[in-house]
Amino acid sequence: MKRNIVAVGMLLAFSAALWSCSSSDDKTPGQDQTLEQNLTSETQSLATAVEEISTSEGYKLITLSESTKEGTEGGSDDRFSFTRTITLEDIKGVYNYILPTNESEGSSTKMWGTEFAFEKAEESEFFVINLPQEKAKKPWMLYQEMEGESEMDNDFNVTASQYNSSTVMNNEGFEFDYLLDADITIEEEAAGSIFVDWTMSMSAGMSWDYESEFGFPNGYSVGHEFEFGEEIEFAYNLKKDDEVLFMEEVSFTPANGEENAEYEYALTIGNIKIVKNSSSEEYMVYRDGELEEDAVITVLHNEDTTTGEGEEDESDHAFCRGGLDIKITFTNEDGTQEEVILSELIGEETLEQLDEIFSSMHDMYFVNKLVDRVAKEAYDINMGEGAGE
Repeated sequence: MKRNIVAVGMLLAFSAALWSCSSSDDKTPGQDQTLEQNLTSETQSLATAVEEISTSEGYKLITLSESTKEGTEGGSDDRFSFTRTITLEDIKGVYNYILPTNESEGSSTKMWGTEFAFEKAEESEFFVINLPQEKAKKPWMLYQEMEGESEMDNDFNVTASQYNSSTVMNNEGFEFDYLLDADITIEEEAAGSIFVDWTMSMSAGMSWDYESEFGFPNGYSVGHEFEFGEEIEFAYNLKKDDEVLFMEEVSFTPANGEENAEYEYALTIGNIKIVKNSSSEEYMVYRDGELEEDAVITVLHNEDTTTGEGEEDESDHAFCRGGLDIKITFTNEDGTQEEVILSELIGEETLEQLDEIFSSMHDMYFVNKLVDRVAKEAYDINMGEGAGE
């Protein structure tokens, strides 16, 4: 589902004004590190966080995508094709994947969906899914035979405390409302928590409001927000508990007959924040909330980098998605200057992993291809039980 058809034009309208330069001099006194030293330290902390995240089970789940899929089966995406509502009340219960016996393994009926792949094992106030981790990590194989299925265990658990998926078709398009709040365990060990809140109107008044977050057991979390309507906003963040290690935010309000267009940009790395808005001609750099006056910020456009590739969307206006780069010129006390390129300071591998994480956080493959598919089956199971009463 493409969300950038209208948004791209408006983003392009203000991108030229947004990516300009600012300069100042003088250093805020009373700090142990220079701004350059401080920034280097914060980028190292960011690289460490990304490295720890990239070795986790949660990372493997959220970065699943069509490009990582093996084979061709994936199922069509019919979420926006007809009116349907599935709530937690409709699907609550514990659903176990039906593990085949040696005699039944390879049965084509289940694999083609003419039988349920899951069975309702017991009642619950939550929506609980138990299945083999081999299936969960390859959701495109959920309804296909895998070698050795009879030896697998239902050792992958998803427990959703909130769930809602609603599509209402109308003459002008459709309205979509989605909510998921769930915890994931693998072999009874916490693997992470996932939250998605998404409302979309593809009718006369087109709007889009999306928020997702994945929390890792070690305290790290990654998040993405996108809003399109009277304003266009998007943001990416990586945190350790409540501490922001990385955050990038863009907000744009189009002009109308009475007011000019307004925009704001902010890039936060640890305690350092680079900001610009429509009322300022220059970028400003803050450290611990105090204005730094010894740096020159220059934004490098896509043509100045090698990372800005692909179909145009909000990623082309985000540093963490490879859409732009930032050059920082530091002025030393003796008047000499030093330059750093932010992407080089953070490191190519770290930025590639950040891009992979954040690009996966919108309409997550794992959610759509596993959680939502099992929710549909659970709905059918419960509706069948209700019809038989």
